[in-house]
Amino acid sequence: MEAARMQAVMEKAKNYIDHLTIYSKVNVPREVVSDEKKFFSWDNEKRTPGYKPYLYDWSYYNGVVMEGLFDIYEADPQKGEAYYAYVKEYLDQMIVTDENGRKKLSRNLAGYVDHHGADCYKTAALISRISDGADDYMEIAEELYRDLTDTGHLNSKGNVVPLEFMEEALGWNYWHSWAGGQPPKYKVWLDGLYMLQPFLAHHAARIGDRAQLERIQKRLDWVADGMLAPGGMYYHACNSREDVCPYHWLRAMGWYGMAMVDVMEVLPEEFMDARKKALKKFVDGMLKYQDESGMWANLADQPVTETNRLETSGTAMLIYTILKGVRKGWLDESYREAAVCAFAATVERKLDENGLQDIYLKASANNTNNYELTEYYLPDEGKGSGPFIMAYSEMLSL
Repeated sequence: MEAARMQAVMEKAKNYIDHLTIYSKVNVPREVVSDEKKFFSWDNEKRTPGYKPYLYDWSYYNGVVMEGLFDIYEADPQKGEAYYAYVKEYLDQMIVTDENGRKKLSRNLAGYVDHHGADCYKTAALISRISDGADDYMEIAEELYRDLTDTGHLNSKGNVVPLEFMEEALGWNYWHSWAGGQPPKYKVWLDGLYMLQPFLAHHAARIGDRAQLERIQKRLDWVADGMLAPGGMYYHACNSREDVCPYHWLRAMGWYGMAMVDVMEVLPEEFMDARKKALKKFVDGMLKYQDESGMWANLADQPVTETNRLETSGTAMLIYTILKGVRKGWLDESYREAAVCAFAATVERKLDENGLQDIYLKASANNTNNYELTEYYLPDEGKGSGPFIMAYSEMLSL
């Protein structure tokens, strides 16, 4: 791609990211988190203003925005100090001092944690990444890790998560949701792989929990085997090979791709051959359905229409997955061009004066086609803005 076009694309993306976050007058973390009537502008799943049954400021769709900013900081720490400060301000607003003088995550402020399921723990990955290993963040990460892995530990809702909501028959994967102690129609969603496994993998590697790393490998193997469709794409969700939600939703597959490359950073070397093969198979399968524009459709194996649009969040996730895979040497350099073209197409087609367009709000894996609702295509939705920022961070590494 010519240098002038690339420079224009990168400048346009940076301007969007900066004005959404560090230059924003409304998305100020200390103000939003401390006020129950305020929400981040990208939080399109907010409940009735003035009433937060759980503080959705902790939710994964805010977490991925913040993690994307942290990615930018890590790509160039000298130039990224403002992004680091923004992320730290966000996290620190949910940390309180207990009666013993210890800093801890406020389960009142971050009440979304351990109530609903896999989604609730995504921001734990950011807590772990920002920690130096001997600070208050580390203690909070250890507590969240115990919630998910310790068979003798009760979480704040009185549940033992690894005994109640994880099954050997599911490859030791967790249920995607466990609100009320009941599983959803499909227990394993591709979405949930990203919500839990990168945090678990990185923390397990940090503390030397080999058994957990082996279990993560089994979880990924189970998904790579049981959720792969004949055409090379993955089903959105399943209970077994025979019991699947048959839709190939772009964002779900994007979550899966990001989970793979984030976990691969810390897996023992003897597991890497299997993971590299699974990553290549996944990317090859997705590239077969890449639109001539460079993007992918919301239902990735179906023609582009007004109801099945070229979709921003899943495309951004695939850009991140491919570029990180190439940067780490897990994918051949020849894969880079497809991702760079996808990023340029996303910026040029979907980023305008009104924001980042055509981010699909949500989809339930319930065997109905709830993937083509035109009212669900929104601008500046956190589940798209966050991965877009992550994709931009990988472009910076070029």
